[in-house]
Amino acid sequence: MEFRKSLVTYVLIVISACIFIYFALAVRSGEPLRFDQNVNSFLLSLFKENSYPFFKALNLIGSSKGIGLIALAVILLLWMKKRDYVGMAVFTLTIATGALLNDYVKDTTARPRPEIEHIVHVKSFSFPSGHAMMGVVLYVLIAYFLVSNIQSRAGKWLVMFLAILMIIMLGVSRIVLQVHYPSDVVSGYALGLAWVLMGLIIYEFLRKNGVNRINRK
Repeated sequence: MEFRKSLVTYVLIVISACIFIYFALAVRSGEPLRFDQNVNSFLLSLFKENSYPFFKALNLIGSSKGIGLIALAVILLLWMKKRDYVGMAVFTLTIATGALLNDYVKDTTARPRPEIEHIVHVKSFSFPSGHAMMGVVLYVLIAYFLVSNIQSRAGKWLVMFLAILMIIMLGVSRIVLQVHYPSDVVSGYALGLAWVLMGLIIYEFLRKNGVNRINRK
C-alpha cells in the first residue's frame, strides 16, 4: 500500500487535525476537561505504585535521548542495508521538525502540568505530550520501513502490533507518572500521526520520482 495514493491516509490526516484542534481549543478555554478526569481516574486506579519502575523505563525510551539513539540506529540501518538516502533524509527531518513543532505548540498554548506530585522530573509545558507525539512519529516510521522489507504477512502484522503497543504504552506512561493530562496525550497522538503521514507522503513522492537513484559505482 502506498500512503500517498490511499484515501485513508488523507482521511486520517484530517481526522487527526480535527482532534488536535478540538483539544487545543478546549485547553485554551482554561476549563477542566471531563475527559481528563475520567481517563485519569481509570488509569490511576488500574496502575498502582508498583508499576512506576516499568513506566519510568518507558519514559527514558521516549525521552529526547532515547528517541535520538533509536533514530540513529534506524538511520544507520537504512544506510547499511539499502543505501536509502531519501529515506534517511525524510526519517531525520520528520523527527527533527516534529520535535520543533511540539516545542512550538507547547510554548504557544503554555498549558501548565497537572497540579499534583510528578513521579518524574519535567520542565516544559504540558500540551501536547512530546512523548506521545514523537512516539507516534518514530514508531510509525520504523514500522513503515520494516514492513516494506518483510515478506511474511504474519511478520508485517507483528511489527505493526508492536509499534502500536509501544505508542500506547508511551502515552499511558505519561498519565500514570502524572506529568500529563490525557488530553495532552491524545493530542500528541493526533498531531504526531498527521505529521508522520505527511512525511511518508513526501517520501513516497520523492522515491516514485527517482530522487533516490544515485550512481553508486
